[in-house]
Amino acid sequence: MAGRRLIITVAACAGLALPWLGQASPAGAAAAGYGGCSAGARTLAPPGSVLYPETGNGGYTSLHTLVHLVYNATANRFLPGNGVTLTDRATQCLTSFSLDFERRSANTSAGPDMTVNSVTVNGRPARFRFVQPTYPGDPNGPDDPAPAAHEASQTNPVGGPYNNPLPPACSPQLPNSDAAADSLDGTQCPANKLVITPSAPIPNGAIFAVTVRYTGRPGVHNDGDGTTEGWFRAPDGGFVTTEPVGSEDWMPLNDYPTAKPGYDFSDTVTAGRTAVANGVLVSVQRHGASREFPGGSVTWNWHAGMPVASYLVEDSVGNYSLTSRVVNGIRFYQAQDTAISAAQRKKNLAIMNMQPDITAFESQFNGPFPFRSDGIIIGTPRAGFEEEMETMITFAGGVIDTDTLYHENMHQWWGDNVTEGGYHMTFFKEGLATLAEFFYHARRAPNFQASLVKQFNQIYASGGDFWTVAPSDPYPYVLFDTSNTYDRPGAAYIALRQILGPGNFDRALRQLQRSYGGGSISEAQLEAVFHRWLPVHSGSCQARLSQFFSQWFDTAYRAGGGANRPMITGPGLAGPGFYSAPGVCR
Repeated sequence: MAGRRLIITVAACAGLALPWLGQASPAGAAAAGYGGCSAGARTLAPPGSVLYPETGNGGYTSLHTLVHLVYNATANRFLPGNGVTLTDRATQCLTSFSLDFERRSANTSAGPDMTVNSVTVNGRPARFRFVQPTYPGDPNGPDDPAPAAHEASQTNPVGGPYNNPLPPACSPQLPNSDAAADSLDGTQCPANKLVITPSAPIPNGAIFAVTVRYTGRPGVHNDGDGTTEGWFRAPDGGFVTTEPVGSEDWMPLNDYPTAKPGYDFSDTVTAGRTAVANGVLVSVQRHGASREFPGGSVTWNWHAGMPVASYLVEDSVGNYSLTSRVVNGIRFYQAQDTAISAAQRKKNLAIMNMQPDITAFESQFNGPFPFRSDGIIIGTPRAGFEEEMETMITFAGGVIDTDTLYHENMHQWWGDNVTEGGYHMTFFKEGLATLAEFFYHARRAPNFQASLVKQFNQIYASGGDFWTVAPSDPYPYVLFDTSNTYDRPGAAYIALRQILGPGNFDRALRQLQRSYGGGSISEAQLEAVFHRWLPVHSGSCQARLSQFFSQWFDTAYRAGGGANRPMITGPGLAGPGFYSAPGVCR
């Protein structure tokens, strides 16, 4: 019916029974008393972490998020009524809990400037405050009064042993990519923790709904490498691309990769604009003039029932064209900003049309595509990177290229369906996405296998500082460096494919999808699956494979290359091989 607005209830969206939702005092909790209740942890990072130790929140599991934007695209402002409802399950009895929300930033031109207007828990008003993060594991608790417990750094301890002996509480927000990595060491962390205290403690195991209403301007996050991510201003709206932590610059959430709720979006925006989000488009309703929208508005409803990691939430708004088609049972969406020239949009479309074929090709290695839909959105802001937003890949700067599409589409399996267990595992999914680029070039070459060997040998010959950062132990300034996060693990997967054999390598990938799809994975879990598919199960070969992983993923070498690089490769590749004789490891 024209003008009718879709009403989405949290319980229906999540597909959950909510036994405690709205109850003032659950009987089980009353019987047990609240003596064991405490505040939820304000980080999910491990003690000593230098990679975004401020992110994530404990004491509950994220189940579902309903995003309801009320957004003036011309003014780039969230209006009254804008907010999110997060449905969570308590994993302890909670007196309070927290979310990540960077409502203000030192970046006054492009950063966020938002205000929280109200917070409710199960419909009841809740108290809230913003606090600084404390370093993970602080024995004095999350409200440690010592200023040194709330300092930013890329090193542990902060600034070295003669400065602050404590680990960092947050990653510094560098003003630009030319700034030195230690330029903000020792500065105070911003108060980006939204701490919520409900009217009564939440019992362990209870499912509860948190609604945060907020208004103002969304924006970008200044990262530890000096780049920005988040909500980029587009010609008439916003372009969302957020890895690794920029989602908190436009919405409050549990901002950690392992937090993977399902999502629904009900975005009411300026008439004539398009909202593009994760999942599948459910409906579009157009509305007449109102106080907030004198020229009318339109509500776009998207459903993403699958788990979505915090950095993969897509919700761009603007003058985007939007079409879709179904190929092999998968709906493929295509969106481009109409500010892109017609000639460039035509060039882009030719590459966008390759996505079904690329998906089918990558399925040969990974197994079935894990989602109901896939898609691409091309925006105009020069974000400086493309991103594998789940089922809606973002391309910035108005252009798309085939290499990167192979890379980002591979992420739908690796990073999206199987997500890294922490930021230090970024190399695992970026290496597999880089492998997809190698597969693309091998697909076009006269000899698929020879092309992969050539690619490996070129990378293995690298010198200088190529091998000086262990992929599994980066710091924010180098987290997305080509050498340690992309090329080195990508080459390691080529070598691993040679060691296991192509068939066993593909079987390992498919087992990883079956075992960890919809969740996250640790390095030990990743390596254990590859161990199972090693064709020779002798103790010496298993030990050698463990050494291989240690050398390729976990070791920082001195500069120069040569002897300062991994000394185990694979059959037919440059460098010392894996087997001393066929089927033998000595």
